[in-house]
Amino acid sequence: MDMLKWEPFTPLVERMAQESPELLAGLHNLKEQMLPAEFEKYINSLISLKKGNGMLLLITKKEMYRSIIESKFLPVIRSSFSVDRVRIISQP
Repeated sequence: MDMLKWEPFTPLVERMAQESPELLAGLHNLKEQMLPAEFEKYINSLISLKKGNGMLLLITKKEMYRSIIESKFLPVIRSSFSVDRVRIISQP
């Protein structure tokens, strides 16, 4: 029988450096345009960030975070990643 192993959460910037380094420039640009505490709370805590076909997909762990990102940060996210569309979903 396989045993489940608990892994501590790794901040998004650290994961992207290994998994998708092409997204780091966008993340750094976004970080420069947000307050440090907001970036850490809403962006660096994302479960996933993917880009393709002019769209950015963000997966957050809280519905409240999704609402806040959508209401406060969409224009700066679009410009930081040079995308037309941003889709944000929550996955608790």
